Amino acid sequence: MPKLKKGWSDKGKNRSLEDIGGAISFNIWQISGQGVLDLENEGFQTETHSQRLDVISEFAAYLIQIVDRMLFEDFELKDRNDLITATGLHLARVMQDNRIEANGEGDYTRAFLQLLNQRIGEYSACQFDLDDGASFVFLRILGDHVTEVMGERDAKWITGYIIDIVGPQMFKSIMRLLPGLLDPAQKIAANREGPDRAKNYD
Repeated sequence: MPKLKKGWSDKGKNRSLEDIGGAISFNIWQISGQGVLDLENEGFQTETHSQRLDVISEFAAYLIQIVDRMLFEDFELKDRNDLITATGLHLARVMQDNRIEANGEGDYTRAFLQLLNQRIGEYSACQFDLDDGASFVFLRILGDHVTEVMGERDAKWITGYIIDIVGPQMFKSIMRLLPGLLDPAQKIAANREGPDRAKNYD
C-alpha cells in the first residue's frame, strides 16, 4: 500500500482550502494507483502507462464524488464546492504531468476536468451511505467505466470485481484518512461570515 497522508505534521499552522484540497488529491491519487495495482494483481492486465492513467482517472472521479458526499453533513454548499474544486484542480495538474510522460506534450488538463464533470452528472443520482459507502448502482457505473477503458479481454469479470472488492476498499481507505485532513477546513468554514448557504447536493 502506498504511503498516505493521514493528517498534518504541524497542527498549529493555518491551512487554506487549496492546501487541504492538495492533501486530499494526493491521497486520491495514491489510492487510485493502488486500485490499478490490485486489478493487475488479480490478473486484469493493463497494456500501457496511458491505459493505467485511464483507469486512475475513473477511480479518481469516483473518489472525488465519495469525498463530496462525505462533506455533505458538515459543510455548506459553497465551502464544499471550493474544497472539491481545489481537489479536482490539484488532481488535474498531477494528471497533466503524468500524461505528458505517457503520451507526450499536450493539454490533458481539459480532458480530465471534462471527465470529472461528466462523472459528477452520472453519480449525482446514486445513493450513498456514510457507513456502507456507495450503492450498487454507484459502484456499477464505476465498474462499467473501468471495464470500458480496460478493454475486452477480461470484460465479463472486471465490473463484478470493482463492485465487490475495489470500490468498497477505496471507500474505506478515504474514509479513514479524510477526518484528519478536514479539521482545518472545518475551522475555515466555521469562521466564514455571510448569509447561510444551502446544503443541497447539486
